[in-house]
Amino acid sequence: MILPADRLQHVLELLKERRSVSCSELCEYFQVSAGTVRKDLRMLEDLGHAKRTYGGAVLSIAAPDAPAVVAEREVQNAAVKDRIARRAAEMVRPGETVFIDGSTTSLFVARHLRQCPNLTVITNAERVVMELCECEQIRTICTGGALRRSNLSYVGENAERLIRDTFYADRMFFSCFGISRQFGVFDAVESESNVKKAMFGSAQEIVLLCDSSKFGKLGFPKLADLSQLDCLVSDFCPDEEWESVLKQHRVELVRVPEEA
Repeated sequence: MILPADRLQHVLELLKERRSVSCSELCEYFQVSAGTVRKDLRMLEDLGHAKRTYGGAVLSIAAPDAPAVVAEREVQNAAVKDRIARRAAEMVRPGETVFIDGSTTSLFVARHLRQCPNLTVITNAERVVMELCECEQIRTICTGGALRRSNLSYVGENAERLIRDTFYADRMFFSCFGISRQFGVFDAVESESNVKKAMFGSAQEIVLLCDSSKFGKLGFPKLADLSQLDCLVSDFCPDEEWESVLKQHRVELVRVPEEA
């Protein structure tokens, strides 16, 4: 059972990432009544973080720490993301096919793959396409779909179907909103999550790129169980509990140390 204060924090994190939430999805996720959810949203509104709407709430325009646009997100933890991405890119061999999702960390991966010969990159991210468009030795394929302007990625049933029915990759690189020992991996936008799930089913190796700020963080929707991961690349220094859980689920941890 999640404590009320923790639940309120989780709802706020969802609002900051997604800009809107619905009562029905919060009820299902937290397994609480509609009255409890309305109370939470009313409190967030009183605190100036949210504005209630019919059936849910939206992030207040004046809310502190409002979510960053794509260009700003790229500089958040940029040094750590770059180290994680550089290590992830070292896994790729010439001739491979890789999926890259629409996260900012994955964009860093694309930048480190620019010199890899005979590579095929399949992505739903417009910015990854632009990063690789001048690399003649890399075949770049965009899934297409409905454009999400907030992060310039393509989502929707058409993108999901194309991935499931047409493509196969040696490995998939993706990031997430949060990761928990007990509950697994979480995203913040359902449409993005669905595209990633389609990639899961068409990739031989699943590689999660996750900086330490995302550990212990819950979100909605749930993206994957830990058992679905093959590899986790992170700057996170695990304690005994985390080491045990990763070993239990046979997840290889590739730890990226701080630069000297």
